[in-house]
Amino acid sequence: MSAGAPAIPLGYAPIDALHAEFDACVAALTDAPAERLPAALSAVRAHVLRHFGDEERWMRESAFPAFDCHQREHDKVLDVLAEVERRFAEGDDEVVRRLATELPNWFSIHAATMDAALVAWLGANAVVASP
Repeated sequence: MSAGAPAIPLGYAPIDALHAEFDACVAALTDAPAERLPAALSAVRAHVLRHFGDEERWMRESAFPAFDCHQREHDKVLDVLAEVERRFAEGDDEVVRRLATELPNWFSIHAATMDAALVAWLGANAVVASP
């Protein structure tokens, strides 16, 4: 899924592209009618796995000093996503709606802190992140 500019641009094209895709996936989840929830939730999972994987690869390759802290944030989101998927499979549609509401709140903080620090690090160390 591709999208335009991210809601929170950080000025580093590869990360901004991931963030724009994240915004689009969450918007699709938010707007999904009940019959599209499974596909929209699956798209969020697929995007988040790739998104976090790319960031973690860039952190490892550049020896980012806050790698462990940043990765723990990703792991917590993946844990929440797994719980949402479990509950959704049991018939709880509301938990998916709450996820769609809360993910942007978490993400705005994460992008402004953790991802901004990564962008500063990559820029200061002249690292070019590749997809």
